[in-house]
Amino acid sequence: MDIFENLISENGFVIAETACGHDGDIVKLERLIDVVSESQAEIIKFQIFLPKERATVDHHEWQIFNDLALTKKEWAHAAKYARNKNLIIFADIFGNESFQIAKEIKVDGFKIHSEDLLNTYFIEKVAKTNQTLLIGVGGAHRMEIYQLLCYLQQKDLCSNLILMPGVQTFPTSIESHSLEEIVDLNLMYKAFGVKVGFADHISGDLPEAISTPLMAFAKGACVVEKHFTINRNDQWEDYESALSKEDFSKFVDQVKILVPLLGSIGTLNKAEKKYRKSFKKTAIITSNEIKKSKILSSHIDFIKDPNNKIPLSSHQLVNTYLSDNISANTPLRLINTITSVGGIIVARCGSSRLPNKALLKIQDRETIALLIERIKRCKSLDKVILATSTDKSDDILEEIAKREGIFVFRGSLENLSFRFYEAAKYYKLDQIVRITGDDLLRDGDIIDSAIESHLYSSCNVTMTDNMPYGTASEIFSLKTLETILNTVQEPKNTEYLEYYLENERYFSVNRYKSDYSFNSDIRLTLDYDEDFELFKLIFNNLYPKDNAFNLQNVLDWLAKNPNAADINKNKTLKYKKSDLNLKLNI
Repeated sequence: MDIFENLISENGFVIAETACGHDGDIVKLERLIDVVSESQAEIIKFQIFLPKERATVDHHEWQIFNDLALTKKEWAHAAKYARNKNLIIFADIFGNESFQIAKEIKVDGFKIHSEDLLNTYFIEKVAKTNQTLLIGVGGAHRMEIYQLLCYLQQKDLCSNLILMPGVQTFPTSIESHSLEEIVDLNLMYKAFGVKVGFADHISGDLPEAISTPLMAFAKGACVVEKHFTINRNDQWEDYESALSKEDFSKFVDQVKILVPLLGSIGTLNKAEKKYRKSFKKTAIITSNEIKKSKILSSHIDFIKDPNNKIPLSSHQLVNTYLSDNISANTPLRLINTITSVGGIIVARCGSSRLPNKALLKIQDRETIALLIERIKRCKSLDKVILATSTDKSDDILEEIAKREGIFVFRGSLENLSFRFYEAAKYYKLDQIVRITGDDLLRDGDIIDSAIESHLYSSCNVTMTDNMPYGTASEIFSLKTLETILNTVQEPKNTEYLEYYLENERYFSVNRYKSDYSFNSDIRLTLDYDEDFELFKLIFNNLYPKDNAFNLQNVLDWLAKNPNAADINKNKTLKYKKSDLNLKLNI
């Protein structure tokens, strides 16, 4: 496991802090390790030191540290015992000798106490292990933190660092903790690539000893250190800030239940969908109306219909015209209104991976012409439009479109989605089928069926499911596209429009599922030479026999020629969905 990458608020990692709670007794330390294992916490932290690293012989704490120190052999035993419990091991270290012990017992991460924050070269040495490194910053001046990070950044050593605010005053008062500091440190030092955790030391007998670190996760702490003991009444060393065995287990349970709620907002969950289904009202027509009648606000009412939950608002319906006669009290759908549906093919000649791919020829036809030919067969499209750029290199695409008898729109070279939107607006489309020029085998039968499903469902978006890669289509309203373009956080990512459209947090989504059966490795899009080789095989085998062959014919042919799909199966997407910021400001 990549420990550093996994340490994020919503994963709720708790570092079980043993500190010196073992009283210098290895048997007691074993009991503490058992507590962590039983609690289902994943990380335990030992405090490894030699007395001379903590105090001088004449210091008043010398004897305390001397009594609490464990031997190298005992630390090796403790590490083995913890690993047998499948625990991740971190270690506080206080000097070169404890650092060496920690390395020898192969800990998974280190912590350097705030007392050593100015010991730059020691911190550098530990950071060079490239393991997760917690750095205590309690009581530190910001100049000290800033200068340390600047130094480590010059050495390229900031990639696994976690700043840990928090002080220990046996115990620390509640008001001495700052949750806002977590937010501020994250903001101030984000550019260094570091993370921020939280180390609280509130008295273990207070309810805030559980609620405060939970709040720390909510403020952005990637990990929380928590002291614990067996029984607070026994008063083992460092018990002041420690939770009892039972309370520590309850705390970990609370973390596991609550911190997943801090994760990024996803699609509507089951409860939200159930709520919509149970409570949302649906628009109905209040009187008998004839075909081509204009729908007025006085014609609409909303009722809680147990069988119909249609996501259309009054302002979407008012001033539209009926596509047929309709009876009073009928639920209103898009299919009841006169709606312009167009298929927009987006293509241009410029491509870094496969230049001029739209002009490559199969069966003496340009690939873009083969696609246009297929889309023109769709019975439910009022218009087929080729949207290309104003760049001179795309003049040839306009010529091909006109030759093939479809409409043309020319717009932005780089902003594909804006060009798409402008084309839809120019040709006064209400609903749009998005077709990329790379997808030569889009399925006309599925598009027609999906359009019918889309208009009946009246959702913002219809996605086609159970389709080979490169053959699925999305259908959506002009308003949906307009909303994305007006609110998108990263405009360049709208090239991957389908990722926005499928998010049910943003849009009402209808899904039309095909009944095709196929190998999920099949890739039917044109980005690479290997893709072109596969398309040539398919068209050369099927097109001469029937230029109107459909997707089922393709799947049947691939089933009989399984080696053909191997030609391009190792080609991948330019970006993974998880790599992209797909947020809208709505």
